[in-house]
Amino acid sequence: MKFFLVKIKFFMLTISHFYKLPFVYYKKSQLNREEFHDFIHGYSVKWGARILKWVKTDVIVIGLENVPEEPVVIISNHQAGFDIPLLFAYMTNKPSFIAKIELSRIPLFASWMRMLGCLFIDRSSPRKALESFKIAAEMIKKGQTVILFPEGTRRPTIIPFKKGSFKLPTMAEVPILPVTIVGTEKIKENFISGKRSKVTLVINKPIDISKLDKDKQNTIHDDVRAMILANFEKYSEQ
Repeated sequence: MKFFLVKIKFFMLTISHFYKLPFVYYKKSQLNREEFHDFIHGYSVKWGARILKWVKTDVIVIGLENVPEEPVVIISNHQAGFDIPLLFAYMTNKPSFIAKIELSRIPLFASWMRMLGCLFIDRSSPRKALESFKIAAEMIKKGQTVILFPEGTRRPTIIPFKKGSFKLPTMAEVPILPVTIVGTEKIKENFISGKRSKVTLVINKPIDISKLDKDKQNTIHDDVRAMILANFEKYSEQ
């Protein structure tokens, strides 16, 4: 029942943002690109932080100094739905997400995602996926950091990363920023049982793919996964 009430609050909070769209569009017409990016990102930070507060979650961030000012592709494991508010609330480089194309067809919701700089990928065929990656790469080159979950789905453990996901940072010619999430899969269970949750967010140093030799570039998906898995195992034990 407690978690159901939180879901209601989450729904109401999200719906309330739809009524702000006219004002947001007005601000977009008045601000330059960078100013509007800062303005719109403020909504996502508050949204994410409020949700984590509601479910009584304490967050520890390790390696925040590793977040660069220039755009990157953030590669992260994906444990639970709480990963999205977590990353919006605590990543300081104003990231957006790589999302499946189906979400772009949801009225109002898709408008918010686009204003936040979210990029939609059509994976119905390799050709369409490549075309989507080309569009995404151009947006990243213009300064938009994005978050990519290379596992392709949510899992409480670290499953193999899809190699094709790593084409995006190569095409965009930007570094990879490995990020590890530990603990979000326990938030719901802890909240229902009346316990506080502890989540750890680990940020490694950026990896410049262009400086790697061909062999390392070919295995980068496995190497980044190994890095994230090592963090996951280390901080899961604490």
